[in-house]
Amino acid sequence: MPDFTFNLPVHDPVLIFAIVMLIILLAPLLFNRLKIPGIVGIILAGMVVGPSVLGLLERDETIILLGTVGLLYLMFMAGLSIDLNKFEKLRGKSLTFGMISYFIPQLAALAVGVYILDFSLYSSILLGCIVGSHTLLAYPIASRIGITKNSFTTMSMGGTIVTDTMSLMILAIVAGAVSGSAGPGFWATFATMVTIYTVVVVLGLPALGRWFFRNVRNQANTEFVFLIAVLFITAWFADVVGLAPIIGAFLAGLTLNRLVPESGTLMNRVQFVGNALFIPFFLISVGMLVDVGVMVESWDVWIEALFFTLLVVLGKGSAAKIVQLIFKGSSAEGWTMAGLTIPQAAATLAVTLVGFEIGLFSQTSVNAVVIMILITCMIGPAMVERFGRKVALQESQRPYDQADAPERILVPLANPTTAESLMDLAIMMKNLKVDDPLFPLTVARDSDNVQAQVADSEKMLSHAVVHAAAAEVPVIPVTRIDMNISNGIMRATRELRISDIVIGWNGEVTAKERIFGSILDQLLDQSTQQVLVSKIEDNPLNVTKRTIVAVPPYLDRENGFIGSIRTIKNLVGQLGSDLLVVSTRNNHKILKEFIEEKDPELESEYIILENWSDLLKTSELKFEDEDLFVLLSTRKGTVSWEANLERLPRIVAQNYPKLNFVTIYPNEATQENAPAHKVKFVGSRIIPPISTENVNFNLDDLDAETALRELMGKKFGGNPVEFSQVVEEILNTETDNLPGELPGVVITKCRSRLTQSPELFMGISQKGFNYPGIKEDVHLIILLVSPPNHTTQRNLNILAALARFLSSRKTVKKLINARQLSDVDEILKEAQLKSSDSAIF
Repeated sequence: MPDFTFNLPVHDPVLIFAIVMLIILLAPLLFNRLKIPGIVGIILAGMVVGPSVLGLLERDETIILLGTVGLLYLMFMAGLSIDLNKFEKLRGKSLTFGMISYFIPQLAALAVGVYILDFSLYSSILLGCIVGSHTLLAYPIASRIGITKNSFTTMSMGGTIVTDTMSLMILAIVAGAVSGSAGPGFWATFATMVTIYTVVVVLGLPALGRWFFRNVRNQANTEFVFLIAVLFITAWFADVVGLAPIIGAFLAGLTLNRLVPESGTLMNRVQFVGNALFIPFFLISVGMLVDVGVMVESWDVWIEALFFTLLVVLGKGSAAKIVQLIFKGSSAEGWTMAGLTIPQAAATLAVTLVGFEIGLFSQTSVNAVVIMILITCMIGPAMVERFGRKVALQESQRPYDQADAPERILVPLANPTTAESLMDLAIMMKNLKVDDPLFPLTVARDSDNVQAQVADSEKMLSHAVVHAAAAEVPVIPVTRIDMNISNGIMRATRELRISDIVIGWNGEVTAKERIFGSILDQLLDQSTQQVLVSKIEDNPLNVTKRTIVAVPPYLDRENGFIGSIRTIKNLVGQLGSDLLVVSTRNNHKILKEFIEEKDPELESEYIILENWSDLLKTSELKFEDEDLFVLLSTRKGTVSWEANLERLPRIVAQNYPKLNFVTIYPNEATQENAPAHKVKFVGSRIIPPISTENVNFNLDDLDAETALRELMGKKFGGNPVEFSQVVEEILNTETDNLPGELPGVVITKCRSRLTQSPELFMGISQKGFNYPGIKEDVHLIILLVSPPNHTTQRNLNILAALARFLSSRKTVKKLINARQLSDVDEILKEAQLKSSDSAIF
């Protein structure tokens, strides 16, 4: 007959694990109903089942082990998840916040300890170490809410290194001073070991990680075990050299950050295991530290606990608000930062136990610290839950961005060996704010064995679905049957309203084929969507150290230019790679603006070519094995198309066969935010009408400044100060004459408060006049003056449409010879009728 009796505490390992799993399952559900963060519920549940209340479980070596594992895992996840591009930008701010967040509580503790609690000087300094550190206990809440990329959240995470390092270093100094062992030899040895450790971790781990991921591919379990092994080995060595293991765990996460993309399958596994298992063990172990009996035995414990708690809450809160004011954050961001830095656990326990062992803290102080840990671990998560939501709401209420438009990515699959790399590319380029699914597609050629083809296709699709599902990306698999593969892809594109196509290429082209091969060439000819043609070789994308982006001249005139730049920025942000942009002078300025000033902001290096044909010849550009080369190209017949763009992918594939290579063809459809003007003179719903006073047919024998004043004087001459500023701005703007076959034509633009709507000016000079930056005489100048609130995208749409009108020598020649506005109108109407691309006119 089974025996259901058992003694407390429980010693049966199966029952212990069952109790812990029930706590992890039920505590968050119950406390969330009470509007209390689930993290707090797990801590309180740990206190209840611990030795001081019900006594179900004792805090033995197993609980301590699992709690330590959870703490290190928490710090590792924080390092992995931090936005390194933003972290590098915010290094100074993170250091500033860390120092303020440490020294305000430290100095306050020194005064309270000496003058109120009657502590010794050394005890007061250690008390400052306790309240000056913090633990990112509420990080899972910030991650769930989606604010880990926020600048103030990033500063909080970066400040953790500063506060915990300061706390543990001062602990070592005080402990050495009390024991008498802190001589010059001790500090020399300590500094040497820490320096060697830091160099090995910072330089060695990324190299080791790249080697591993390059040689071990598509083995999800092995990749996860590798990360865990690196985490605990790095944490152990940190302990060996005299640092805290939590610092080693955080450094391990930081150094491997670029190898684990945020939206990838591996990151999803890391977060799942941590949030579901390891971190809850740590929270339960914290709750079990609380001795309820001590709380009722003496008021001294409560008095000290009250002072300790006030030092933490007021010190960390004031530091967060000071930094918020310094760096001009919102009130919600300041309180969220306070909530992230108030919880105490890791370094706090380390300092407390060492202080107790060397006689600087009494048992009462130790118990007071435990109570303070419990209180701060409830306050911090509650603050992040409340104010973090406000931060997320503030970010979601920003003005509508075209980046948040529906994004439906089609991934045609044909080769099982490259299917996962194509899915990874689609996942990484995806806008994380958009919930649209990915559409992996297989097309079976209609023939006698079509059923067998469909069956094989479904196997490949199932692997793609599982791979994407592991990254928590929604997927809808699609199968089509067609006699022509490219027609099948286009049919799916139309039926599913696809915005982007990601397709693979093996790098081989026969003499009969134009760019990539018959199927891809047909797809490019038939589609207007953004197309990414990918050639991913031996190196997986996550080992990419540098992304090189090549942008041909005048590509900024294409409608889909901004969308393609945004795609590249999403990809680089996920890879965490360095960015190198190669372009010519005519589009360098706008590229730099979109890359460095528009969200998401990235830092980049630039190579400026005098001639686009020097792209693969310049000594400044050297490809390496771990580079990703991205070529922005364009379809034949567009404004920026040149014949060498068709040859370039083949040349790169032949000369650099092991290079990861992506060619991006921008979306050719008219952007939704293009302005809609009625057709007047130009015959376009994009280009604004030209009024009589905005056209000047006689700019002969003038310099550039005088020509501009003659051209715009009737419209803007009434405000001479502003007018002079407009002229000066235009003359200082990098100007673009059209590609070489149309010399003597200048199209330029500027913004001015003198106009409330776009104004188009046309100047004609039969003799020609000199213009800054243009070698040949200028005979035709087109000038767009738009209001300050007119978006860059709308300006580019207008200029692109103008450039298409002027893409014919005959049209330009007729305009130069025009002598009245009606002539201009007839010439442009004729150009419109001859235009092969009527979609935008």
